[in-house]
This record gives sequence, structure tokens and C-alpha cells, in this order.
Amino acid sequence: MKKTEKKTNNQKKKTTREASEQKSWKDTLYNCPYFLLLVASTVVAMLCSDEIGINLMNRGQSVAAKAILTNATTNEIEASEAEMTDAGIPGGDKAGDVGKNPDEGCNVEDGVGQKQEGALVQTEKREETQKRGITRFEYYEPQHIDSIYYSDAGKVAMTTEYDYKIENTSYFNDAAFLGDSRTLGIADYAGIDGADFYCDSGMTIFKLLGEDGVTYQKTGHKVDLKQVLQEKQYGKIYIMLGMNELGYGNTEMYLKQYREVVEQIREWQPDAIIYIMANLHVSEIKNNPETEFNNININDKNAASALLANGKDIFYLDCNPLFTDDNGFLNADLTFDGVHLYAQNYDVWRKFLLEHGVERMETGENGTVRTDNDRNTVK
Repeated sequence: MKKTEKKTNNQKKKTTREASEQKSWKDTLYNCPYFLLLVASTVVAMLCSDEIGINLMNRGQSVAAKAILTNATTNEIEASEAEMTDAGIPGGDKAGDVGKNPDEGCNVEDGVGQKQEGALVQTEKREETQKRGITRFEYYEPQHIDSIYYSDAGKVAMTTEYDYKIENTSYFNDAAFLGDSRTLGIADYAGIDGADFYCDSGMTIFKLLGEDGVTYQKTGHKVDLKQVLQEKQYGKIYIMLGMNELGYGNTEMYLKQYREVVEQIREWQPDAIIYIMANLHVSEIKNNPETEFNNININDKNAASALLANGKDIFYLDCNPLFTDDNGFLNADLTFDGVHLYAQNYDVWRKFLLEHGVERMETGENGTVRTDNDRNTVK
């Protein structure tokens, strides 16, 4: 029993002594500033020279730099959004930016406003030089016509009003003429050698694009006009048809077919100017009110086809005033059969066509306005 108590007392003394020694070491350490300074200096020296310390410092600098850059970028984006908002240009993710007036604040330093203004000026310039023409009608009191083929239109179509250009024969170098025996007369006697003529006596608007084809006057052979117009592009296309339709169907059918033909040609020839030429009147001797072959019927067909002119790329041309007398009949001195002109009179027709040239406007790569006449280098 005494040995056990003695052993326990010895352990308590040992624990007390160790605690006293540990406390003494800490007191000595905290009470010695020189020692603490030495330890701190050693740690700093290690960080400045140790590879790990350098990496830690660099990492700290990178984090700081990234924070600064992030703040700067955020500020720039906010400033940019503010500038775009002030200028009326939708930008950023702000819903309030959408729908602002783009005409406010066009003073943008990047030149966007100036480019838009320049494009607008070019568009306005092109529209000014290519204003839409107007096809007018003269009205009169119509007669009652008892016919299934036609009626009295009660109006006369006049040449589309437009700022036409006076051209020379090179204007026809990219032209195609489609028609009947009157068009054949132009091909033979008008001196328009540069154009292509597709015409036949007895041709109608119903047969023009048909399977039987039409004669190409330069070769004398029949061609499929549908195929020709899909393979070769023309700058101008002149159409004159209606005389052989006077006793076929009625004017409503004629206009429907004429419209379909023009729309089909437009699809195949998107850049061509289309001229719808009025049918010539007949002489007083040939004018027969008892049949369908008369000027009232011809006028009914002309007034209908004139409705297709839009004054932009389709124009209606009426040369009747050049060849008719005061009563509207084809002048007897100008015709050998009351229907067709003498050969020497086709020169007047050619001059009429040259006085009614339309130059289609195009915008070049540098913004310049180019006309059809710029392509006609042969004078």
C-alpha cells in the first residue's frame, strides 16, 4: 500500500515539473523580442528566395491583376452600353435598349452613322434617276357593241409618261422583238440590225410560247422561244401582238394570256426592260364595223395590254399618232394594203423607238450609278 502511494506521488511530481518547464519555455519565447524578430526575418528570407515562396507571390499578383482587369472590363462594358443607349443603338442585354429611335445620335465615332447616311443618299439618287412612269388614258363616250369578241373600251391608252432617253441604234444590240407581220416589217425595213427578231405572219399571244415555235429572222428557222429566253439574256424585249387575236376569244382572254406571257418572260428575263407596243390601226377602207376587224376592237386590245405597264420595267408605247389621220385611221398614203406600212415608213418607227429609250439603273461596287447605256460601247 505504501509502495503504491509513493509511486503515484512520484508521477504527480514528474507531471508538475514538465508543465513548469513547458511554461518556462513559452514565457522565455514571448518575453524575448529579439528572438521573435529573428524568426520573422528568417521566414521572410525564405519566402523571397524559395521557389515555393516566389510562386505564391506570383499567384497573389495574378489574382490581384485579374481582379483589376475584371473591374476595368466591367467598367468599359458598362460605359459602352451607356454610349450605345445614348446614341439610340440597341446593344448589350438590356431590354430597354431595344426599340430606341435609330435617328437620334448619329454622331457615332465608328462611322456607322455616316455609312448609313451614304447608303441612303445613293438609294435616293437611284430612285430620282429611275422614277416610275405613268400610263394615262383619254376617255370618251363608248358605243354599244354587240359582239362576243370585244367591246368599246371607252378610253385610249397613251404612251407611258417617263423621262425617256434619246438613244442610237446600238441601244438595240441586246434587244429582242416578238410579234407578227408588223414586227416582221420592222425587222426587214427599220434598219435595226443589232436586235434579234422572233416573229411570224399570223402570230398571236396564244401561240408565242407554244410548241410550234417562232421564226428567228437571222436564220429563218423555227426556234422554241421558251428555250431561247431561258438561255440568252436580253436588256430589252419589245412585244407587239393583237391583230390576229381580233376574232379569237375576247379581250378578257387576250389580257389574261398577255399577262401570263409577260410574267413568264419576266421570270426568265429578270433584268430586261419590257416594251408593250400598241397595235397599229387600220385604214378607213379596212375598218369594218360589221366584223371584228376594226379600230374599236384594236383599241380595246391596246387599252387592255396597256394595263400591264408599271412604268418601272414595263412600258407601253403607242406610235399610232405618227401614222393615223385626224379620225384615227391609218393614213392611206402610208400603207399599201390598209394594214402594213410602206417600207420607207418604218424609219419613222425606228426613230420613235430610239426616242423612247429606258436606261435601267444599277449600283456598282463603289456605289456609283451605272445605266444600260454604259454597257453599249458600240456606237
